[in-house]
Amino acid sequence: MMSLAAIRVENNVRSDVGDVTALAESIRQYGIIEPLVVTPDGRLLAGHRRLAAARRAGLEQVPVRELNIHDERAAVEVGLIENAQREDLDPLSRAKAYRALIHEHGATVEEVARLVGHGAGHVYQHLQLLDLHPQVQQALLARTISFADARALAPLSPEDQAAVMAEIQAAPKPLSSRQVNKLVHTRRVQRAAAECNSEAYGDYGALFAAEDRVPTPPANPTDNDALAALSAIIAEMLAVAQGEDQIRGWARRLSRIAEQLQGERSV
Repeated sequence: MMSLAAIRVENNVRSDVGDVTALAESIRQYGIIEPLVVTPDGRLLAGHRRLAAARRAGLEQVPVRELNIHDERAAVEVGLIENAQREDLDPLSRAKAYRALIHEHGATVEEVARLVGHGAGHVYQHLQLLDLHPQVQQALLARTISFADARALAPLSPEDQAAVMAEIQAAPKPLSSRQVNKLVHTRRVQRAAAECNSEAYGDYGALFAAEDRVPTPPANPTDNDALAALSAIIAEMLAVAQGEDQIRGWARRLSRIAEQLQGERSV
């Protein structure tokens, strides 16, 4: 047993332990079943939620398991391994722990992956969360969006991430992952269209680049400008295609017609 006053909290893997009310009530009734992990001098390695709940429950002492660790990296690794096994550890806290090992202690992504028992892709996916817009990160912490949905927003610019997040939050009911992906895809098409300059108009091959860039029609096209109308239809088809090969195939065939028309006009 160790006094709560003797336990020092450093390098907290859990930046936010969340609501520990239920855990504190459980501790009042049954005590702490799983000991906290500490160094002999009282540095907490794992068990941040249990410590916070024990304090709320009014305990003066808690059961601990001592590990004689002096190396800073080893201390972080122990905390990471213990906490990585907890299902309630939020993805952002995992990501921060992974980054600490990589940036501050020289670990490779592969080493971190082996520590937590996952592939390198798992680590890369979590690190990607740290570059998300703060609004998206807050939603992830609040569990109003899933880990998969947060990752879907990652390719967008911070500005577009915030815009899509606002659409998700404004929806009358929770959106499915498919619906979130559709919002992201549509935003990417809209952004690509906005970034195309007037010289790109008529470059129909750009429609099928990686970012699905679309040409910007001339300002205020008239009803007689059939080429502009055709360009608009192609852009609309791509915006709603959502990976549907048949729709994209139609858009590609239309683009070839548009290229022919463009060539005839330039002769």
